[in-house]
Amino acid sequence: MKKICLIIIIILLTACNNKTDAIRFKQEYESYNKDKIELTISDKNIVKYSTKEEINKIIKEGTGVIFIGTPKENTSRTSINLLLEAADSTDLKEIYYIDNLKEINIDKIENSKMPLVLFILEGQTISYSINEKEELNEDEEINLYNKYLDSIHEVLQDTCDEEC
Repeated sequence: MKKICLIIIIILLTACNNKTDAIRFKQEYESYNKDKIELTISDKNIVKYSTKEEINKIIKEGTGVIFIGTPKENTSRTSINLLLEAADSTDLKEIYYIDNLKEINIDKIENSKMPLVLFILEGQTISYSINEKEELNEDEEINLYNKYLDSIHEVLQDTCDEEC
C-alpha cells in the first residue's frame, strides 16, 4: 500500500511540475504582449524549463526538441508560436526550453543566435533553425512551420517512407 501511495505521489508531483512549467511559460511570454508581437499560449503547452546541464546532456546523447529564446524578442515569439503549433499536431511530449545560449555546447552550428531550435536524435543534431525575422509573411510562416513539423517527426521517428 505504501508503494502505491508513493507512486501516486510521484506521478502527481511530475504532473504538477509540468503544469507549472506550462503556466510559467505562458505567463512569461504573454507578459510582453503589450510591447511585442501578441501571443496567446495554451496553459497546456509542452514547454519544460531546462538547465544548461540538461540541455547539454540532450545535445550530447539524448533526443528531443530544444528551444533557446527569449520572450523579449519578436524573433523568439514568432518562432515559439509556430513551433508550438507544429508540435500540437504531433505526439511530441516536451519542448526543452532555456533562454540563454551561454554554456550550451553546440559544436556543429556556427554563429549561433537566438532564437535557436534544435532537433536532436540520439545525440545527433538532425536539424536546426535560427529565425532572424521579427515578422514573417505567409509563405515564410508556412515554410518555417513545415520545417518544424518535419523535424519533429524526424525526432519522433514517426516519418513514413514509401513502404508505409
